Amino acid sequence: MRNLKALLLVGVLALALGGFAFAEEFTFYIVSHGGPGDPFWGVVMKGMQDAAAMITNGTDDTVNAIYLGPAVYSLTELVNMLNSAIAARPDGIVATITDPAALDEPLRRAIDLGIPVIAINVPDPRPAGEKIPYLFYVGGDEYLSGRKAAEKMLAVRKPARAVVFIHEVGHHGLELRAQGFIEVMTDAGVPADKLAIGTDPTQAVEIIRGYFSAHPETDAVFTLGPIGTLPTVTFLKEQGLVGKVMLGCFDLDEVTLNAIKDGIAMFTVTQQQYLQGYLPIQWLYLYNKYGFLPANDILTGPGFVDASNIGLVEELITQGYW
Repeated sequence: MRNLKALLLVGVLALALGGFAFAEEFTFYIVSHGGPGDPFWGVVMKGMQDAAAMITNGTDDTVNAIYLGPAVYSLTELVNMLNSAIAARPDGIVATITDPAALDEPLRRAIDLGIPVIAINVPDPRPAGEKIPYLFYVGGDEYLSGRKAAEKMLAVRKPARAVVFIHEVGHHGLELRAQGFIEVMTDAGVPADKLAIGTDPTQAVEIIRGYFSAHPETDAVFTLGPIGTLPTVTFLKEQGLVGKVMLGCFDLDEVTLNAIKDGIAMFTVTQQQYLQGYLPIQWLYLYNKYGFLPANDILTGPGFVDASNIGLVEELITQGYW
């Protein structure tokens, strides 16, 4: 009987130890061109954190998710942060491909080291034989978004002049949004410009003021993110141009929400950025654990939020999901 009890105890311990052997810990990085202070990337971070918490709380495994992004856009700092993430040898890296040439070497190095890579927000637009061989892309179609924004304005009326305010020149995704918008406006016979306004809201207002002084006929503006929307809304209100200038925005934060509610902005293009933080963490876990992959890229946009549906998303904005 004593020997039987001993054998049973050994068996229980073996089962327990075997159970613990299946519990794993994973570390994933999101390395982005946008800092945590940007409202857009704050939502991405929430998605990342929620996905990590859901896996950790819902399984025997633990997921650590770390976000890196420069406070002010800097390609050099972005590459440095990516190199730091690679040096940590994580179980996966999620990256924005804002400059394919600059990010090509470090991301290929990560992949060669066996680190799975997923692209978000901005994909590598180069042909299949040239692009970085990441697993797949999660995000919107930037070029299509710009085209659809212009078409939405033209459906209301044909502007005398249109302008795109870009806050990060050279950012591939923003450039594609601007390109799509300008092409549609140009094809419709509307003069359209692209104006760099930077990331400082006070300086941006002055740059916008200078543009309108030179082109007072301008009556359509497209901003490419909340950083550009804030100074634009400030300027339009100060100059009494609300209702006279069509304003289309990109992404959704409190400023953009209120601009739509107050009739300052016609719409905003949304790419559901919460999913750009949430889905890659989920998929990196599934890939590491079971080898699962989606069959294609996962598009989270473009979609539109305007006066007709703003009420549906308003509460979710306050909770950090949009």
